Amino acid sequence: MLNYIFGFNARMGRLAFFFCTLVVGLGFVMLVYGITGNVPRGRTDVLLAQASNSPALIFSFYGMLVVCFMLQSMRVRDIGWDPVCVMAAWIALMMLDRAIAGRFPEYALTYQHTATVVGTAVNGVMNLVLTFWPGNGHVDEASPLPRESGGDGMFERSGAPAAAGSRVARIAKGEFGGKTR
Repeated sequence: MLNYIFGFNARMGRLAFFFCTLVVGLGFVMLVYGITGNVPRGRTDVLLAQASNSPALIFSFYGMLVVCFMLQSMRVRDIGWDPVCVMAAWIALMMLDRAIAGRFPEYALTYQHTATVVGTAVNGVMNLVLTFWPGNGHVDEASPLPRESGGDGMFERSGAPAAAGSRVARIAKGEFGGKTR
């Protein structure tokens, strides 16, 4: 059931991923502007203080995180990777990076950041991969029946006739249950 809730079984192409991520981000910026009256830019300490007092912004922030996680999981599945492994590793790496930057502030980007250069580079590369890496578009599964050559992709015909078709052919010949009339 969690496969369908978090989008682990769904697929999303590059263009759809880009536009859905853009819409989620712009929607959140419009919500922040509507509630606080300030556009998030430059120094965000005042904006964060206003946002921490707004239950609607806190709830929508966590909702946006879930939506972005689902979009990324669908895109990872479309690339052909297992989102359960990839997304768990990505989250673990970001948590480890934050712990290292907190414990050793000299490795952080600046004194205000909670990420290292390595973690930021990995996060940026992963986002670029999700945006630009071509997807498979279909599951590569082994076919139980042999295929004839010359098919047209997804709409290939199998060499064996369908069970319903062979049943209809037997009935048309007058065979019922192995007996002929």
